[in-house]
Amino acid sequence: MSQSPTPASSSRLSGWTVGLLALTVVLGSGGGAIAGFFAGRAAAPVATVQSEPTPDATATVPTTAALPTTSYASLLEQLMPAVVTVEARQGTLRRGMGIGTGFFYRNDGLILTNAHVLPEDSSGEVRVTLSDGQRIPATIVGRDVWGDVAVLQAEGGPFPALELAENIELRVGDAVLAIGSPRNFRNTATLGIISGLDRLIPRTVNTDTGPMAIPLRGLIQTDAAVNQGNSGGPLVTTDGRVVGINTAVQSNANDIGFALPIADIIRRLPELESTGTVARGLLGIRYQLIDPELESFAGTPYPYAVAVSRVMPDTTAQAAGVRAGDVIVAVNGTPLTREHTLSIAVDSIRVGEAITLSVRRMGQQLDLQATLTARPRAINSTPAGTPPS
Repeated sequence: MSQSPTPASSSRLSGWTVGLLALTVVLGSGGGAIAGFFAGRAAAPVATVQSEPTPDATATVPTTAALPTTSYASLLEQLMPAVVTVEARQGTLRRGMGIGTGFFYRNDGLILTNAHVLPEDSSGEVRVTLSDGQRIPATIVGRDVWGDVAVLQAEGGPFPALELAENIELRVGDAVLAIGSPRNFRNTATLGIISGLDRLIPRTVNTDTGPMAIPLRGLIQTDAAVNQGNSGGPLVTTDGRVVGINTAVQSNANDIGFALPIADIIRRLPELESTGTVARGLLGIRYQLIDPELESFAGTPYPYAVAVSRVMPDTTAQAAGVRAGDVIVAVNGTPLTREHTLSIAVDSIRVGEAITLSVRRMGQQLDLQATLTARPRAINSTPAGTPPS
């Protein structure tokens, strides 16, 4: 005889049944959610029939929101063929090989690089290695040691060339890429930002008449990784335009690299290409800046200016009659400012042209004139605390 379940066992059965159904619902919902998550990562969602959503159900974050660029592969595929590794040897025994980077800026094979990458004499052997590994000879067209820029002419062509950003306003925080051959690792690219503008690197330039302490000015600072071998390589924007030439790194520091601004280089290129060098003027003074915006100069009667502490013999300043103690406030009628410094003003005047210095002396303002003379021939340069990259 069969026996019907007792009320207690019926109650237990109902509890198990309800619990099993609840567990099924939980696992079904969880499994559906997990499956939907992975399916959403792998493929587009499949349309399903569902009831009309309530107004609150539509308030969701769009899944197609734009994301920042995370890959520059396509850009680098276009840029790399225009970047070369520069190998320079010096002397009859071909010793003292230097390895740096350069890049084509014209399709006919003209290459920009740093002057310190090349031998000190123009008879050195130079070869460049293309991005595909092909090695070709090149000749030195010109070296501007003062500006640390050189031009090479590669054999063959035509070659892909990079665009020089002649007119571009750089800002701290702009993304940039450094391309080159650090430690002879060819086709290396690093990403960073512009960390600072208008930086200065102290250095000594060895000349025919002895060493001179004339710094590199107006440099771009970047945290894109730059190492020895990157010298002469391009610093480019994320749209592929060259804004600088990687030149030096700060020793005993991380992620502090410097690049020459390309806008200044473009201004000197015609002379470097045609004459093999760049004639730069020498004023011939040592001076102290006077900046009324600084607390140490509070109350000064002068505007932004330079106070002359020493006049070197046989120079433009001596010929003009400048004396120690004079305060120079303008060059060729244009007042000196933080943006229009004495070095910028002198660099804008060609060797052999007249220069007028407006000075204040003993309460009087005088206009002193002379012809701008050239600096002595530069042999090489050594940055202070910033080894060449």
